[in-house]
Amino acid sequence: MAAYLVFISHFHDIFDENLPHYVQAFFREFHIGVTIFFVLSGFLIAFRYYDNFSLTSDWFKQYLKNRVARIYPMYFLLTICAFIAYSVTKEPSVLNGFNHPIAVFLMNITFVRGFFDQFKFTGIGQGWSLTVEECFYFSAPLMFFAAKKWGRFYLQPFIITGFGFVLVLIFRNINWYGFFGNFTFMMLNTFFGRCFEFFSGILLALYVKRKGFERKNG
Repeated sequence: MAAYLVFISHFHDIFDENLPHYVQAFFREFHIGVTIFFVLSGFLIAFRYYDNFSLTSDWFKQYLKNRVARIYPMYFLLTICAFIAYSVTKEPSVLNGFNHPIAVFLMNITFVRGFFDQFKFTGIGQGWSLTVEECFYFSAPLMFFAAKKWGRFYLQPFIITGFGFVLVLIFRNINWYGFFGNFTFMMLNTFFGRCFEFFSGILLALYVKRKGFERKNG
């Protein structure tokens, strides 16, 4: 369902001139599918790993390997295809006005393009969300560790978003291709702003696990 919502949210881009304004606006609101994906990611990672994570190097390497393996191969292939297509069509949206395709390609395949407002929609435009996902995957075990050691899990998203605000205050006056250049970009397109969605999924998973434990031992 979430995948269809995301697909339909881009539907108006194809038939933009032929659809009434209110229909276009309706389709654009289907971007809520991205939020559903983020909540699901938080739920699944917490449900699977919250009780058995380890911060040892071997566990962390295997964990990251599993996470990357689910996303990266197909993303890498499609990104290569997008830049090959650009070499033929010169579609401007692939580089968003930047004149160095190799640099943009490297930013895309390393996911760092998601930290720059100017580059977030380059390559495969929808891939900006993968930067957010990978940030969550990397930080989730650390968040679980902090929650078990110090408690107050509910404070973590506020701390993470607060750190995002600090980054914007530092870099918003530096013209570096929109790297944390404004609060809107930070809140809508980075993990620092979208972390509340992941935490919603995490808390839901912990609730389900607790209820399951109570039924098992009740």
